[in-house]
Amino acid sequence: MGTAFDLLLLSLAAKATRREPFAPGAARSPTQPPAVKPAPHRRTGPMPLSPRDFLALVQGWADANVDRIRKVWPLQGGWEAWAQAEIAGAVNAAAPDAWILREARVYPDNSRADFLINDPFQNPPTDEIVVEMKCESLRNWGAFVDGLRYDVWKLNGALGMDLAPAHKIALGIFFSPESQAELAQLQGFTITYTPNREVGIASMVWQA
Repeated sequence: MGTAFDLLLLSLAAKATRREPFAPGAARSPTQPPAVKPAPHRRTGPMPLSPRDFLALVQGWADANVDRIRKVWPLQGGWEAWAQAEIAGAVNAAAPDAWILREARVYPDNSRADFLINDPFQNPPTDEIVVEMKCESLRNWGAFVDGLRYDVWKLNGALGMDLAPAHKIALGIFFSPESQAELAQLQGFTITYTPNREVGIASMVWQA
């Protein structure tokens, strides 16, 4: 009797601890996340300025500062450095997220362009803009248009920093009728004026 009772207890204990196998298809493995395709490249910074955006900001600056420009164009030594700083400031004021660098060393010989626009570390080279600028003064009006021609030649040469496919802008700010007449004969330049036609803005835009 005792032996039979002991066997019954062992049998009940075995049933209590026995685990039934999972039915086919019922097994669960650790959940794996679905494969995710890489997202397309997205810029993490602000959208870059286009050449049209930049030239519109230059035009707006000139329109608002005709009197000041008139006071600096007679200065000995020219006024290009002043215009550089003014234009860069106008861009930063109108588009605080924009990226503009003066005197950027963009050429293989380490020489400088007047402006590099759009951060080359956040934008592809095709979004970059390299700008060369000339500002006519009373003392250089005879050489002003030749200076613009030289800028076009310079921009058509080699660029460093992987900027070969960048946009290029040759920009000239002038006031004399002589320069206006000479510029009108050049191909590729667009000319706009401040409201009373006191200041002219000549620009050529292209891309490799």
